[in-house]
Amino acid sequence: MNNNIKCVPFDGIENAYVVISGYKAATGNGVKKCMSFFYDNGEVGAEWEPDNGPITVIYKCDKDHNEAEKHWFYDYYTGRGHWSQLAVNEEELPEAFLMGDYNYLFAVLKKWADR
Repeated sequence: MNNNIKCVPFDGIENAYVVISGYKAATGNGVKKCMSFFYDNGEVGAEWEPDNGPITVIYKCDKDHNEAEKHWFYDYYTGRGHWSQLAVNEEELPEAFLMGDYNYLFAVLKKWADR
């Protein structure tokens, strides 16, 4: 579990968050930053990390679920492997991010979480 994760509510969009974290790196200052967008519908979350990430869908679960893993947002989750790299371009997320169209970006993540 990464202890430096910060999940910041995105102003003006309900259930939307910007996630900030960092990891050790062998170059530069020894730190690699990571930022992603996360939408939570209460039971299902959808996340996208702009640098290289797919759209990833995770499911909140109880700790006694046979596939439960600790998570930084939900206490426990399942759904590892529920993702799509092709959907990033099909949903035009890079263009939305570059244009600052966060309403669209989070609407896409909401759509994936609500499926």
